[in-house]
Amino acid sequence: MLLDIQYIGEHLLPGFLGKGFIVLALVAAFISFILYLVGNKNDNSKLIIAGRIGYLVHFIAIILAGAVLFYMLFQGYWEYDYVWKHTASYLPTKFIISAFWAGQEGSFLLWVFLQALLGLILLYTAKKWESYVMPVLAFGQFMLTTMVWGANFLGLVLGKSPFELMRNDPANAGVEFFKNSNYLSQIMDGNGINPLLENIWMVTHPPLLFLGYAASIIPFAFAIAALWKGDYKTWLKPAFPWVIVSLSTLGGGILLGGAWAYESLTFGGFWAWDPVENASLIPWLVMLAGMHMMILNKKRNHSYGLSFIFIVLGFVLVIYASYLTRSGVLGETSAHAFGNNGLAAQMVVIMILTLIVSLALYFKNFKQFPKMVSDDILSREFWMFVGSIILILSAFQIFITTSIPVINTLFGTEMAPPLERVAFYNKWQLPFAIMIVLTMGVSLLLHYGKNDVKEFLKRLIFPLGASIILSIGEIYLFQIHDIGMLLFLFSINFAITSALDYLLRNKFDSLNFSNSISHLGFGIMFLGVLVAFSTSEVISTNTSRYDLGGKEMNRENQLLIRNEVKELGSYFVKYTDLRREKNHLFYTLEFMSKDAEGNLQKEFDLHPSINVNARMGNVYDPDTYHAFTKDVFTYISYADIEADMDGEEFKTIFEQEVGQGDSLSIASQMVVIDSIFIRKKTEEEVVSVDNVEIIATFHVMDDFNHSSHGEISYIVKDGLLSRKDFNLEETNLIFTFASLSSEPQKIGLRVDEKRFEYIVVKTTIFPYISVMWIGVLIMFIGLGISFYRNLRINLK
Repeated sequence: MLLDIQYIGEHLLPGFLGKGFIVLALVAAFISFILYLVGNKNDNSKLIIAGRIGYLVHFIAIILAGAVLFYMLFQGYWEYDYVWKHTASYLPTKFIISAFWAGQEGSFLLWVFLQALLGLILLYTAKKWESYVMPVLAFGQFMLTTMVWGANFLGLVLGKSPFELMRNDPANAGVEFFKNSNYLSQIMDGNGINPLLENIWMVTHPPLLFLGYAASIIPFAFAIAALWKGDYKTWLKPAFPWVIVSLSTLGGGILLGGAWAYESLTFGGFWAWDPVENASLIPWLVMLAGMHMMILNKKRNHSYGLSFIFIVLGFVLVIYASYLTRSGVLGETSAHAFGNNGLAAQMVVIMILTLIVSLALYFKNFKQFPKMVSDDILSREFWMFVGSIILILSAFQIFITTSIPVINTLFGTEMAPPLERVAFYNKWQLPFAIMIVLTMGVSLLLHYGKNDVKEFLKRLIFPLGASIILSIGEIYLFQIHDIGMLLFLFSINFAITSALDYLLRNKFDSLNFSNSISHLGFGIMFLGVLVAFSTSEVISTNTSRYDLGGKEMNRENQLLIRNEVKELGSYFVKYTDLRREKNHLFYTLEFMSKDAEGNLQKEFDLHPSINVNARMGNVYDPDTYHAFTKDVFTYISYADIEADMDGEEFKTIFEQEVGQGDSLSIASQMVVIDSIFIRKKTEEEVVSVDNVEIIATFHVMDDFNHSSHGEISYIVKDGLLSRKDFNLEETNLIFTFASLSSEPQKIGLRVDEKRFEYIVVKTTIFPYISVMWIGVLIMFIGLGISFYRNLRINLK
């Protein structure tokens, strides 16, 4: 048995401590939950204080567990399965840090930590709601922590521990390698992370996304607490800032994921409707609808049920998103889903348990909800309600299509995901997007309650007229002709001008001006997306005499030979340099334009690269030139990677002794040795071993009988050797008099071929994509102002 083997060199203490801290965190979270629950029921302040202490112990234990994992990663303890799988000694510090969340176990631990941190903030800010929301949060922490427990409980394996030794992993049971007590001495390095994750965006994107996941439990906790307490309105005030935090962090994580895809992947876009991306977008859309319903609930005394449904559903869908990405069900439909490691059933149990408790409390209180009252069609409430329902319908369409693999698994169906995924989703989501921005615009022209028709029509004049004028100008400027995109463009302009009109009418001092700033940013972001990705232009078309491999490849790619200038759209591009850094190849492309006199002048350099990884697959990293009016996006679509990594400029293709009159076939060329002789300047010149010049002449013929004559020399002067080579430029062949021969009229001939240095690139222009990021910034400024204002109200 493996337990009987005395293993050499293993570092067992960190693993023991890590597992111990996880168990302590589990126990403390469950005790905190019980103490809060009983303390609330009996109105016992001492038990509530004890519940706080239990939660603090849980938080400290999670911090210590995370610290132990970081220590193991940085020390390179390869005996631990998680450490070996996700890091290596060659990785820089930033990627060892990101290795913490590169795998399932570490990402769950990150989620637990971030949720515990937010829970700590909630503990000190919830005030009178503490005894109601903290039991929900503590139980949520308990359930989430079981995902990194990795213990056998009542015959069930709960979670997977990041502190498990490689030899104890069930996948390695019976492996002969681990029967060697000194196996660790044979493990020279770790496996390393996926080369796709060796990117600075992966240091920031997952933590922010998981912060959004973690934040979603707090509005959920307030919703459950309100149903538990039977208080349908006062929960809105303390919960609302947390909804903003959840939307901002989850939305920020999604946007950083899009930025990572745009900057680091080669599909040339920001959003590819990948199922993993969709999985995070769905709860964001639902929570956004929930936030708008909460705003309505503040203004009117009905429709509370929808706020509860959307907020609870948003959290449940976060768990579902985790299930989709971690269960393995998306393995064949997503480029970056985790593989299945047996945690799927556990996540399903957590999701079902959350739904059962939520539905039970909801229907218990359903009859006590104030009855829903119809709103006047000319009221902001009506259009906010309509907008929220459209958001839900949009999320539902994405949910159904993304869940096709789950539906097939549950019902034994054989539905296929859409083949043209981007086109499919764009077709379905475009009408929703048009309706959403139109309702945004209309709602900003109305106030709460009934509005006068004439006053509304009067307010409509400026945004309607301005959006028509803007749309006409943009159609002419960007050459947009698709009817759907034209309607979307007009709708966006209407939303933007309505937001500006609202801000100007209210002189930026309305209580709701932060909302209009967010809507303004949202509209500008959509405008940037529409212009950048519907009017993008591929400027790399093959103009060389070489076939790159099919019509599409030739249509969208250009062959660049080193130091030769090629025309790409309005640019002239030259491949100037190749730099090697460990397993990376960096190619320098100089982009130039012509001045008024027709002379080429440098505009900028780009450095697309290749991360060479024979085991996991090479990763082609694009590089982008950013300007306000456009992005120039370029990546290497083909390179001779082996030769580029080797770095040799010349390759010997022929080396042997040849004699006068010999005919040779070298690199499709016919070479005939014409003469071999000793050159004398005069008849009286004395030839010696220390002073001699031996000449070989030859002629070279190609397939078209074009002949070139060459001469190579072997020169010894005063005992010093030198050679004179012959460069046949049109073939990149270099002939060298390599050595003397012991046989008369023979020499050693070497022929080197200068390597043909080239790359194939694809370059795309994305016009005005900076507008999208300006819109994102404005949107988050609006959310920040709203958060600050609501926080101040809560702290009063």
